[in-house]
Amino acid sequence: MVLAQAELRSSVVAKEIRFEPPLEENQWGQASVDLRLGFSFTKIKQDIRSVKVSISDGLGELGEMGFWNTIILKERDDLGKIQTFSLEPGEFVLAMTYERVTIPSNLVAIVEGRSTYARAGISMHQTAPWIQRGWSGQIVLEMVNQGPLTIELTPIKDRPCQLSFFQLTSTLPDDLLYGSRPTDSYQSQTHPLKRR
Repeated sequence: MVLAQAELRSSVVAKEIRFEPPLEENQWGQASVDLRLGFSFTKIKQDIRSVKVSISDGLGELGEMGFWNTIILKERDDLGKIQTFSLEPGEFVLAMTYERVTIPSNLVAIVEGRSTYARAGISMHQTAPWIQRGWSGQIVLEMVNQGPLTIELTPIKDRPCQLSFFQLTSTLPDDLLYGSRPTDSYQSQTHPLKRR
């Protein structure tokens, strides 16, 4: 069962689902919520395309070898101008949501791109859309610009993805909550490559 807006709002009021900072009114959909783009953008350095690595044990090796650059924007630069990130055609970037999301034990969520961004050529979330029960943290967005235009992305203003919630059909034990096992390495993440 997908939660409709009324159930989502009730769950947020009851502090079962939590968004930090709180959602604004324009983020509520009929059966989903839009999430805002955060300030962190991480991308692979362009001069390492011939490097071969294994990711069977996670992304630690990539982060440790210095293959990625991260830029953290401010809302405004020193002159008061709004800072943006330009996503060039063919470019891949890991971005983070502005909101930190906490999922209760009776729900799972799925993150998907929004159609406005897809129609401009942006693929928002490549292969890992499930946000498991017990999850708490920002959500990493694996963004690719597959269109011909450079897309200017503005933290907080852009709402590139949506989160839908599904009711579980039965209760799972607490030791299966995300974050309870050593392999749940991205709980409370503040960077797309850093594991706990």
